Amino acid sequence: MATPSLLQAWDLTVGLNYGQFHLQTDDPYNAAKTETARVVDQAFSGQGIAQHFGLIVVRSPHQSNFEMGLRVEVWDGHPSDEDHWQECFETDLVVGRGGLVYDSPALSSFAIPVPPGQYHLRIDGRGFSEHGWPGSTTPGDEWRLRLWPCEEGHEANRLSSWTDSLPRRVDVAE
Repeated sequence: MATPSLLQAWDLTVGLNYGQFHLQTDDPYNAAKTETARVVDQAFSGQGIAQHFGLIVVRSPHQSNFEMGLRVEVWDGHPSDEDHWQECFETDLVVGRGGLVYDSPALSSFAIPVPPGQYHLRIDGRGFSEHGWPGSTTPGDEWRLRLWPCEEGHEANRLSSWTDSLPRRVDVAE
């Protein structure tokens, strides 16, 4: 079996707000605002990821990062997963002529010219300091999206979850 090859990659600096980001394709079912709210609620009350057709919502451990690194990679086959990432999700999606759009509430969207096709998507995040407010609007976490051809039909799923490495301070009222 041939070693998978990286076909295209984009390194972006994007913003994350309200502890979430959205990935969208040009699927016509994405248009309903009621569906977006439902998918956001599902991601926050469930596994941290939810999907409705070409809309994917991912919950981040951090509340915000206005200078977040995002790498998007398109491969010709399943790439090796040798790197350690704290947050990992997977799903499948169909990308049309409009490519893939990264979005986070109240911030700018970024169009990424991913070629049309049916893909498996691996979403990885790392560099988290603590859950919730990270103490800064630029805490240094980063995310990676890896896409490769797939026709199997995987559901949106969390593969691993990061937990705070430092104990939280608890204030006790006297």
